[in-house]
Amino acid sequence: MLNETELNGINLQEIKEAFEAVAATPGASKGRKTSRVRWLGGLKLKALVRNHTFLVDEPTHLTGEDEAPNAMEYVLGALGACYLTGFVLNASKRGIPVYNAEVTLESTQDNVFQFLGINDEGHSGFDAITAKLYVESDADQAALQEIWERTLRSSPVGNSLERSVPIKPELVVV
Repeated sequence: MLNETELNGINLQEIKEAFEAVAATPGASKGRKTSRVRWLGGLKLKALVRNHTFLVDEPTHLTGEDEAPNAMEYVLGALGACYLTGFVLNASKRGIPVYNAEVTLESTQDNVFQFLGINDEGHSGFDAITAKLYVESDADQAALQEIWERTLRSSPVGNSLERSVPIKPELVVV
């Protein structure tokens, strides 16, 4: 028998109440996010987001110390995490148990040499990302496909990567 209060490690009543509270908060739909990134020397950085920190570093073949993923690898990981969070959340909302799930992502950059200053051809961003969901569930393939498609349509990270997002850079010399 399905536990009616918890599914896929999510307390359904608590998440329902949390979503209702957020939905009732004026301006909450904008989901404001902030971060700071501090240079630690060499090619190592520390990012601060909410009350969390994480390192960013380059691989040794680019003279980094390879103590953490680089920025592009974090973007790829963030996309996979967003997809998987959305999938589990959407399955749980539909009462579908998920026993195991993993998203694999693979990408290439149009021309990373442009970022490195080796040449100015193309751009240094991703030119394609392939994402594949592996899921173990009792639900039928059609239901899982619907959930996956809903997840892809609603992914904040996916939408940010697929759409042109205005970036307003500034320089402040201190």
